[in-house]
Amino acid sequence: FQHERQILASLDHPNIARLLDGGETDDGLPYFVMEYIKGERIDSYASQNELSIKERLELFRQACSAVSYAHQHLVVHRDLKPSNILVTPEGVAKLLDFGIARIIQADDVSETMATMTAAPIMTPEYASPEQITGTPATTLSDVYSLGAVLYQLLSGHPPHRLQTRSPHEVAEVLTRGEVEKPSSVVSRVEVARQLRGDLDNIVRMAMRKEAPRRYRSIEQFSDDIRRHLTGRPVIARADTWSYRSAKFVRRNALVVAGVALLLVTLVGGIVATLSQAQRARAAQALAERRFQDVRKLAHSVLFDYHDAIKNLPGSTPVRAQMVRDALEYLDRLASEAQGDQALQAELAAAYERVGDVQGGSLFANIGDTAGAIESYRKSLRLRELLLHGSPGNFERRRDVALSGRKLGLLIWETGNIDTALENTRHSLALFESLAREHPDDLEIHFQVHSSYDYVGMILQDHGEPEEALRHYRKSLEVLESLPPDSRDSERIRRSLSVDYEHIGAALMLMGDLEHAFEQNRKALAVRSALSRDFPLNVEHRRTVAVSHYNDGEILAKMGRDREALESYLKNLQIVEELSKADPQNNQYRDDRGYALIRVGDMLAKLEDFPQALTRYRECLEMRTEDVKADPSQLWKRASLIEAHAKMGKVLIKIGEDETALAAAKKALALMQETSVEPTNAQIRGFFADTYVDLGEVYSALAANRKNHTDEHRQAACTMYRRSLEILQDLRNRGLLSAGEAAKPETVAQSVRRCCGE
Repeated sequence: FQHERQILASLDHPNIARLLDGGETDDGLPYFVMEYIKGERIDSYASQNELSIKERLELFRQACSAVSYAHQHLVVHRDLKPSNILVTPEGVAKLLDFGIARIIQADDVSETMATMTAAPIMTPEYASPEQITGTPATTLSDVYSLGAVLYQLLSGHPPHRLQTRSPHEVAEVLTRGEVEKPSSVVSRVEVARQLRGDLDNIVRMAMRKEAPRRYRSIEQFSDDIRRHLTGRPVIARADTWSYRSAKFVRRNALVVAGVALLLVTLVGGIVATLSQAQRARAAQALAERRFQDVRKLAHSVLFDYHDAIKNLPGSTPVRAQMVRDALEYLDRLASEAQGDQALQAELAAAYERVGDVQGGSLFANIGDTAGAIESYRKSLRLRELLLHGSPGNFERRRDVALSGRKLGLLIWETGNIDTALENTRHSLALFESLAREHPDDLEIHFQVHSSYDYVGMILQDHGEPEEALRHYRKSLEVLESLPPDSRDSERIRRSLSVDYEHIGAALMLMGDLEHAFEQNRKALAVRSALSRDFPLNVEHRRTVAVSHYNDGEILAKMGRDREALESYLKNLQIVEELSKADPQNNQYRDDRGYALIRVGDMLAKLEDFPQALTRYRECLEMRTEDVKADPSQLWKRASLIEAHAKMGKVLIKIGEDETALAAAKKALALMQETSVEPTNAQIRGFFADTYVDLGEVYSALAANRKNHTDEHRQAACTMYRRSLEILQDLRNRGLLSAGEAAKPETVAQSVRRCCGE
């Protein structure tokens, strides 16, 4: 039920019944409120209004438009039938009932005939053979079902005559029985004549048993009907010279009669010309079929197959292969997309999906940040091009806002704070504009909430926790302004937990640790409940781990080291379980790296140096591989630097001076070759802390090794001074948070103590 509500909320098309509201009653009964459609089922409407074959086909193409739109928005209907397509008194078709659109996919279980009999999830007369046999349904299944609807609409009879509807009979008829031509089942001679030929073939091509032999898309199906209506040759008929000639004559009867005598005199030359033209047309038709094959395959790889596995543990290797295949297909399609707006829109959505899988910290990914940025840029360029042609179009403005935001967030992870802020603020402004124009559109308001949250995160990295906090609270206000019933949904509950978490993070940076801890515990409570309610969703399990990590951060700042260690260990336990189940998931790998460092920090504070060193080394080995594989991701590089520096501090405490010195030099070399924007307060603040760590290593070396006291003392002074320079520059830029305000003086004391200043 929640899947259907979520699907409907994402669809906005004149031929799809709109979702108006949804929630849960006081006694726990879920509901949703839909647009009221006063109309008749499509076949009844056609009969009662005595529509001609032409009028029925034009009406049917409205339904095709709705299903095509759903496919472009990643939804396969799976239950298309005449009763799910109503027609209003004004003659507008409306597609209804997405009740099983995601159920089969979400369960990831093939539907058996026994299951179908016990709880019908489809109508056998209109179901595709693959749905009956339990094979995963795709967009081609909807092509088949729409073909069955067209059969009923044109002939007045269902395509299959089931006597008992027993599982055996249904399977036998749908998978083996032949579909009669529509023209052969109608009683009126005139109607049969109109159906004979093109329309018989169009219906039967849509309803072929083998999915790859059907129309490659709803658009191709609808376009073949358009060809028939305009007297053009259709794909469903053999592309012969006589067939095309007959079509031409019917379209141009008067012209043909007038030039017949002239054609006779030119017949010799025409024969040769037609032979060449026929070969050219055959080559063109083959190229078109191959193009549609590639287009369909790219769509299926990225949406139908990917969505079926994306939340399953251990799915990352398969998703990585999908990305490689999809990129190859997409790049082939891109060269053919100019002028084809529908294809450009599909490509934009596909490139965005590829970017999601390639990199970033917001989605499970394969760790290719540079590749993800390039994919997002391709998506944004295509969507901006489409918007330029229709500047007031709601969907295109929304899509540009979504692409711009995703690109900005990934640029942020490479350390380019200013560009990231520019992109995400522009996206926020677009969403706010759309929300003002569409005050009842809950999805747009949700996107406003998300944009406030993302801008806040970047502002926090920019060293502006107070401004970040204002954005987080605005984000929370938007969620709390949504209808009360909607707040119980899985999506809103998760978003509320994110707002609580981020408000806590900002308060921590501002030095308000008690209230920060309180907010983070609210987030943890919501996430723990979600993880219990949706045990198969690994993302909820991961957010529980993140909240334990945040608890550790706050407790560590409070000086409650043992409690902080417990929280970090809870975080590490969960992320290691997730990483073990899906070892190539880069998001889990990142989480594990951060957890290892923090557990090591607490163990070092509690003077368990051997165990701390073990954790640091684990992190070091992992981050060395990560930086080599994904050099543009700044936080991975920072984590590698931190691992070297922390190892140096522990090694010096257990008397391994030479190894400690080597670790310190490695950390220093990595920092010196890492470019950081001056306004990136988070990374520069981290560098300031790391220089202090290195200063402590060199100070200890100076104390331990009398023969090198001056050399190491000078190196320690240099490290402390570099830290102080960074902190003073951040303070001068207004980027030093209240929680960090005392740091410059603390480091200045280290400079005076070390350097005698």
